[in-house]
Amino acid sequence: MSDQNKRANAADRDLLATLGAGLFTNGVWDMLSVIVPLYAVAVGLNPAEIGLIVAARSVLPALLSIHGGILMDQLGTRRVLLWVAAACTALPMFYPLSGWFTVLILLQLLLGLASALGMAASQTWAMQVSEGNTALLARYSVATRVGTFIGPVVVGATWDLFGAWAAFTTVALCGAGVIVATAMSTNAAPELPAETHTQGIKMLLPSWPLHKEALLLALIPSVAFILCASFLRNASGAIQSSLFVVYLNGIGMSGTLIGALVATAELSGVAGSLLAAPAERRLGAVRLVVVCIVASLLCMAATPLIAHMLVVLIAACVLRGIVQGMSQPLMYAILSNEVASNRHGASVGLRNAVVRLGSIITPAVMGVAAELYGIGNSFYVIGGVFLLVTAGLAVGARKLR
Repeated sequence: MSDQNKRANAADRDLLATLGAGLFTNGVWDMLSVIVPLYAVAVGLNPAEIGLIVAARSVLPALLSIHGGILMDQLGTRRVLLWVAAACTALPMFYPLSGWFTVLILLQLLLGLASALGMAASQTWAMQVSEGNTALLARYSVATRVGTFIGPVVVGATWDLFGAWAAFTTVALCGAGVIVATAMSTNAAPELPAETHTQGIKMLLPSWPLHKEALLLALIPSVAFILCASFLRNASGAIQSSLFVVYLNGIGMSGTLIGALVATAELSGVAGSLLAAPAERRLGAVRLVVVCIVASLLCMAATPLIAHMLVVLIAACVLRGIVQGMSQPLMYAILSNEVASNRHGASVGLRNAVVRLGSIITPAVMGVAAELYGIGNSFYVIGGVFLLVTAGLAVGARKLR
């Protein structure tokens, strides 16, 4: 076999490894999105407590995503991915041991950080392997959607059939899948920098100068737009991960059906990812992202109106999945092309910090709104607020190409 063929085969294997990592890391996140609210309901927690528990998993990612991205740039993306994958394999098994609010908050903090950094590492790895190629990033996006489709269905059905222990075991197995996928890569992990051996644990601690460099990326107009759009795009996902599940469970839907609805939205994202490039040629990237955000928020805010009409609810899930999947590869491609390759980890960390901030704010505020106005009305309140903010983003982004 010629050297050229060997390099091509190695590149294909590396790409396949990133697809596997994307599939399993996103699978872990979405499986937890279904099983944690159901478990919280089963142990008797109220909507406000459930909102806080769901929000808790995004607290440490919001604080440490930038630092995690910096570590990926310094220590190697695959090495960091293996570390957090080990945590994603072990931590889910502690959930069924306790139904206490405080313990669940602690577990959400730890596993939230590990699973969020796992997704960020797989995203960064895909950007590095694809070198900003939108078509290759679309394949990665498709793989993540497959993971988020299979995960909720499996964990919802496991919950209904076998209970909490079996359901959380499936999450742990998905974490183990990340380890297997990462090991498939043909490239050895890069040597640790020399300063790692001298600084030891200090290198793992956050550094303000490096954080400042990462934060300055937000001064790039296109990056600033992506950060704002990511916050708003994540809003419907944060609602889906919290009171969407609780509301549907409250009107009598089973865990299997709820998982299937979540999975339908995620699977529809496959079509959206494949349609991203042709749609971009017609509307332009900025306008397309704004349209996707508006459509996603409208579909989610209408949940109380359409929840008793299963066909319409499924259609809304499909539409929301398409527009969510359509915007994802565009965001990755913009970051990959606007930011130097040795800062990809920092840029992904910055974006994920904004996304996780939204995952804290949205469920917590919506939980309070549910207590004040009722869980159904909270969909209208939160949806209306975020649509107004999206309108402001559209006005501010008119000059972006």
